[in-house]
Amino acid sequence: MGVKHVSPVSEKGWNERERRLWSLSLFAGAAMLYASRATLPLAIAKISIELDWTKATSGSVLSAFFWGYALTQIFAGSLADRYGGERILYVSSLVWIVLTVATPLVLDLAVLTGRPVPFAILLRIATGVAQGFYMPSMASICSRNLNSTEKGRIFGFCLAGTHLGVVIAGFIGSSLLTSYGWRSLFHFIGATALIWVAVYHYILSSTSEKRKLSNLPTISISESALEVPWKTLFTHPGFWAATVAHYTGSNAYFMIFNWLPTFFHDVYPDANGVLYNVLPGLAIVCTSTTAPYVAAKLHAHGHSLTRTRKIVEGASLVGMALLLYCISPLAPFAVTLALFTLAMAIRGLHHGGVSVNPTDFAPNHTGAVFGIFNSFGAITGFVGTFVAGHMLEATNNDWTAVFWLTALQNVIGAAVYATFGNRPAYYI
Repeated sequence: MGVKHVSPVSEKGWNERERRLWSLSLFAGAAMLYASRATLPLAIAKISIELDWTKATSGSVLSAFFWGYALTQIFAGSLADRYGGERILYVSSLVWIVLTVATPLVLDLAVLTGRPVPFAILLRIATGVAQGFYMPSMASICSRNLNSTEKGRIFGFCLAGTHLGVVIAGFIGSSLLTSYGWRSLFHFIGATALIWVAVYHYILSSTSEKRKLSNLPTISISESALEVPWKTLFTHPGFWAATVAHYTGSNAYFMIFNWLPTFFHDVYPDANGVLYNVLPGLAIVCTSTTAPYVAAKLHAHGHSLTRTRKIVEGASLVGMALLLYCISPLAPFAVTLALFTLAMAIRGLHHGGVSVNPTDFAPNHTGAVFGIFNSFGAITGFVGTFVAGHMLEATNNDWTAVFWLTALQNVIGAAVYATFGNRPAYYI
């Protein structure tokens, strides 16, 4: 027997009241996480004008976030599975909130050095490292405190908060950018996130204190039982199929997430920023919050869990590909906006598909497995965003080429997942 640790799955998880509080708190935290992440994509057009950045430079700065984000995913998930993600999530959130608030000051000081780009890249890498702890920690927290029938549904709901954060940032950010300048956006989002983290800390403290007073038991298991069976995981085709689907879907999402404000700013300069910064995000909020329930209904009506995930994820990937293929910079603004909005709405189905796969086949190692998924998803954040920036620079802003390449990758992801996607015959 090795050193004792707290089991990833407690004998007693959240009660009804705790489940509501934690679900809402994690949902709100995910919203603030993505609101913070959206600040630079929203402000990049104005920052680029002020600092005279090219598309390639903007792409490098935008993609730098994901360098740091990808680095921490697996480590964060394993750490959360072993020691519990609640406090890890709290401390890391404090770091990215402070970095968000400090971004304008850091860039202003960097300008004085005459080399703002390296400082901007380092700042975004550091922010990515700090934010990289949130999702794996949240996955581990949900897995440890929810039963098998609730995990996918509630975890999918918490993940949907990310899209609400983009809506909040887009709606408020458009007004702030116009009235008060790009610096105000970072200050406002950072201050709002501070309020959330204070509430989260209160819930964390009160729950911990209550469990101490109640003396709730937990299961102690050996060190070996907590080790992630990497060989089993990495040799299973279902895991890699889900990873490919997650990679290609994330590539499409992050391409839109990072470049959509710049696309509309360049192609439709007179368009209302609130419309294109809010409507696509609002659409994905609606579908991502309902997708876990739709998947649960399909499963309850006789479809296997594997078939359910394939139906929902396939609809997301193929539907998004078709809509991206139809987008043209020559189309009227209303048509282009409608296509982007529908594409983001269909992307929301992912929250009933591959995004909750780790809770299906790795309930005791959800944080680590989700961390691997998110690492591959984050790779698209810097590779896809970086490549798009250089494609635009090399092709004199040929947006159609970027959209078609993204659509092709989605089709490949859907085909791979439909062919090889299945969960292991036993849990890991």
